[in-house]
Amino acid sequence: MKMIFSKVLPVSALVLLLTFSVNAFGQADNAMVTDVTVNMLTWVKHLNNDVDKYFNREKADDLKQQLEFFKQDLKNYMKTRKALSDSLFRNNIAPGKKDETNLEILKIKMSAVMERARGVSDLVGEELQKEGDNLNNQLYKVLYEDQGRYLSYLEAFLAGIDVTKKELAVDGSVCYTRLEECTTLITTLEGKIDRKMKK
Repeated sequence: MKMIFSKVLPVSALVLLLTFSVNAFGQADNAMVTDVTVNMLTWVKHLNNDVDKYFNREKADDLKQQLEFFKQDLKNYMKTRKALSDSLFRNNIAPGKKDETNLEILKIKMSAVMERARGVSDLVGEELQKEGDNLNNQLYKVLYEDQGRYLSYLEAFLAGIDVTKKELAVDGSVCYTRLEECTTLITTLEGKIDRKMKK
């Protein structure tokens, strides 16, 4: 019995060690990217669904203007991001080389989106304002505070991180789709505000 136990224990310890190593590797592998598109889409969905709760006729013109600014800056970021991603694949650029210029351009574009989101959150109800502020804080931390963290694998690639083409492709497709849905929902929300203003 003692002999069986002594054989089982090292195997159990090995399984635990391997499990820990795999988990640690997975976390380290994804630690550099903080994808905010999920939270952004969730917030925009809430803005669209709950317009009846926060609509204020006196603030309606300002809100609609801020939404339009937000949408346009989001489109500018998406357009720049898509052009850079397409160029990487077209020219088969290998990872490991820094492109500080384009990385800074993406940072500036997303900073504009962050400012516009703040402009929108200032004009909606308390609950949605809090959600918008949390989104902005998340964006700010990645852009200006957390060294070595990026909003996407594209930004990480431009920073010289060893990112695979598969990671770039999946990241680009999924994130771009979410951002595109955000712009569509903002247009829908603008229409709702227009109709409310005409009543």
